[in-house]
Amino acid sequence: MFGTSPAIILILTEMGSYLQAALKRAALDAASGVRPDPDALGAWLFAEMAEWSPKIKGRPIADPETRRAAARLLAGLACNLITPGASNERAA
Repeated sequence: MFGTSPAIILILTEMGSYLQAALKRAALDAASGVRPDPDALGAWLFAEMAEWSPKIKGRPIADPETRRAAARLLAGLACNLITPGASNERAA
């Protein structure tokens, strides 16, 4: 079993920052009357994460497809948090 290493804490902290960015973007969309779309938000977040290259013990752990999946997950969470009641529809 893995312990909680500083590298994992750093990765989770960075993911939290990306979640905050997605929440801000989704909130801006919602405030302007546009329902946040998790796929569009995920694509935007994936572009924001282009330079993100987390490593554990010097080994990269996020290839482009992994970053794309992480961006979509965070976008879905942001949309579900911003649009109450939408979580059962399609976001996550």
